[in-house]
Amino acid sequence: MNSDEMVEDLFCDFEFNFYKSLYKKLPNDKLLICILAEMYTRYGAIDKGLELDKKLVKIDSANPLAYYNLACSLSLKKQFKQSINALRQSIKLGYGDFNWMLEDEDLNALRETEYFLELKNDLGIL
Repeated sequence: MNSDEMVEDLFCDFEFNFYKSLYKKLPNDKLLICILAEMYTRYGAIDKGLELDKKLVKIDSANPLAYYNLACSLSLKKQFKQSINALRQSIKLGYGDFNWMLEDEDLNALRETEYFLELKNDLGIL
């Protein structure tokens, strides 16, 4: 590992620990929950990221990005039926970045399912 990578790792650890400590003081801050859920997932703690995504959907049920992120976490856990339901809710609430939906690595496994093919047909995306 070179010095640039070491500095980046130290910064990421500092940033992650900073947000975790802030979350203890502000457990219902929507932006903070979103940031931490993404960080947990990025660091491989998918269950913890999923837990926070579910929490965010409960406290911010009109947020299409919250449902999109939940769909991603559920896809990573191979919970495809719940994932597609969250993705459909995201679209219903206004999520519209379909190009990203077709490229997002978190949805790779979901895109291989019949559920996703059905969604694409419903949306007219072939």
